[in-house]
Amino acid sequence: MCEVEPEKPAPTDPGTAELEAVIHAGGFWRLVPEGVPRVYDPVTRELLERVLHRLRRGAE
Repeated sequence: MCEVEPEKPAPTDPGTAELEAVIHAGGFWRLVPEGVPRVYDPVTRELLERVLHRLRRGAE
């Protein structure tokens, strides 16, 4: 049986670290309706790239 090594998080750049700190401090939740779950994925380079990709697709 082959064990899969957990993915190591990418080094965090200052902008990503600042965004994650604002999110963890609840900085955006005042803008979100109470019915929206407050659980989210950790901010990673892959997550940011996926979000950007989908935003660009939506702008076409």
